[in-house]
Amino acid sequence: KWCGAGGWRLGVFLFPKTLHWIRDAMAVVASETYTSTSAPIQYAAVRAFEGGLEIEHYLQQSRRILRNLGRLIWQKLKDAGVTVPEPRGGFYLFPDFSPYQDRLFKRGITTSEEFAERLLRDTGVALLPGSHFGRPDNEFTARIAYVDFDGARALAAAETIPLSKPLGKEFLYKYCERTLVAIDKLIAWLEE
Repeated sequence: KWCGAGGWRLGVFLFPKTLHWIRDAMAVVASETYTSTSAPIQYAAVRAFEGGLEIEHYLQQSRRILRNLGRLIWQKLKDAGVTVPEPRGGFYLFPDFSPYQDRLFKRGITTSEEFAERLLRDTGVALLPGSHFGRPDNEFTARIAYVDFDGARALAAAETIPLSKPLGKEFLYKYCERTLVAIDKLIAWLEE
């Protein structure tokens, strides 16, 4: 996920030389646990780990888009009365919809799983219930991934805007529209 390759399952261990004994133990466990990573993923990873200006520029623009999009979604949810930590990186939010608990109870929704299922059925908006992340079943938390947009198109458009300027709402609604429409649907559904 570090280099925009979500879903490409590749992990690495980094150990200081002084912890060679734990590195060796982890290598034994890993060799019996994980299957091999496909060649295209390995080649892409080698290129990404080499770094360079092209990779750094890509990461800078990707982070810029996700930072601006995450902050807009955070603000929208916060303005709607949802409890949500301010994003500090990545492309997930973990909001708590408990301020809407009474409304949800009136709809017969009593768990985060029911919340996610009804939201999907009623609006087509998908999120993962907090219970999938170890949160109590009756807590109305969820994980939202805000990456349902054409990343290549958004990156190309971001290139035309100087780094010194923020990517405003107009940009985000144009290039990240599906994500923002989903958030707007979620908020409208909560407020029904």
